Amino acid sequence: MKDIRKIFNIKDSNKSLFTFGELVFITISFTIICCFLTGIIIYNGCNQSFGKDPARDDILDTYDKIKNSYYQSIDSNEVADAAIEGMLTFLNEKYSVYMDSNDTDDLQSRLSGNYEGIGIGVLKRSDGHIIVRFVYDNTPALKAGLKSNDEIIEVNGKVIDEETEVTDLLAIIEDSNEVEMTVLRNGKEHIFRMQKVLMNNPVTVSKTFEEEGMKVGYIYLSAFSNDAFNQVKKSLEQLESDGITSLILDLRSNSGGYLNAATDIANMFLREGDVIYSLEKKDKREYVYDTTDEHRKMDIVILIDENTASASELLASALHDSYGALIVGHQSYGKGRVQELSTLSDDTMIKFTTAKWFTPLGDSIDTIGITPDITAHLTEKYLNAPEDVNDDQLQMALNILFNR
Repeated sequence: MKDIRKIFNIKDSNKSLFTFGELVFITISFTIICCFLTGIIIYNGCNQSFGKDPARDDILDTYDKIKNSYYQSIDSNEVADAAIEGMLTFLNEKYSVYMDSNDTDDLQSRLSGNYEGIGIGVLKRSDGHIIVRFVYDNTPALKAGLKSNDEIIEVNGKVIDEETEVTDLLAIIEDSNEVEMTVLRNGKEHIFRMQKVLMNNPVTVSKTFEEEGMKVGYIYLSAFSNDAFNQVKKSLEQLESDGITSLILDLRSNSGGYLNAATDIANMFLREGDVIYSLEKKDKREYVYDTTDEHRKMDIVILIDENTASASELLASALHDSYGALIVGHQSYGKGRVQELSTLSDDTMIKFTTAKWFTPLGDSIDTIGITPDITAHLTEKYLNAPEDVNDDQLQMALNILFNR
């Protein structure tokens, strides 16, 4: 092998190849060349990103003209928000929308893992009175002794009557750290005092029904928040430790939430390799399968209604098609599309559709909904007194499971 010095014609010498001045010159020249080449690369990259999209240039040019030349002063953020809202409105799709600060706060509150309150769900009856519909597990309300169907007549000294809306009642609770609530139970008034606490946003209520030694578990899931999977898993494991042999999963009035939460819950029941759903995106179709070792064999009845939508419909169809669960209730809402959320610089958000989802059998429920295996409607009796005994859909599910 030749001496590398000979290859490059370097002679032995005790002297340096270059003087100090020459080294400085070479270094500066090399740096300038690198910067020049980098600038060319960046320029070309920017041209590829922006220069080839005239429509985008027109939008930016119009914004600049309005901002700099309009005869009155304007709020740049408001102009930008209006432009964004206009683009989403152009899509003419009710699920792709711009959400202002109030809408953004409401959505984040519903789906976030943290919640400051007392832990109840309320309902306005057909007679105008507001009652406690659910008392969530491990909450101040449960510890204080509130129960489902308690009629709320006063909160922090403010009378709750037929003219009071649910939002008004919730606002009273939100405005104070301590809550004193007077309820009517079996014709008698009861006063409960509770301290609001920061807790995981409760989305589940669970209980057990027993008949002739058989136990049926019940889980109500109100939303697919970022903690929904953990709460369902905890509730299910507690019910199993109590000896249940079948389950009712109540998804009524569940309008959806995070897709991954529905997927994780389905994974608890399905076998590895079972199809949960598929997605049709702009340029491809992809399938989502159960990838876990966990599964169950118990009989399941799912309750749905006209307000069961989106992720709750996805979970219901996954358990129906791939697991064999029975669906009872009313035709569901019919939202078979997936949205992506994006936060803007002013902390508002946009929501836009990125895909359609399909059931394990390849059906789309979009604008159609899920048709239950057994149709059951709630009667006026339940609307006046929403108790388990008057819940025809729940009673139908219990009758099915107790007689299998």
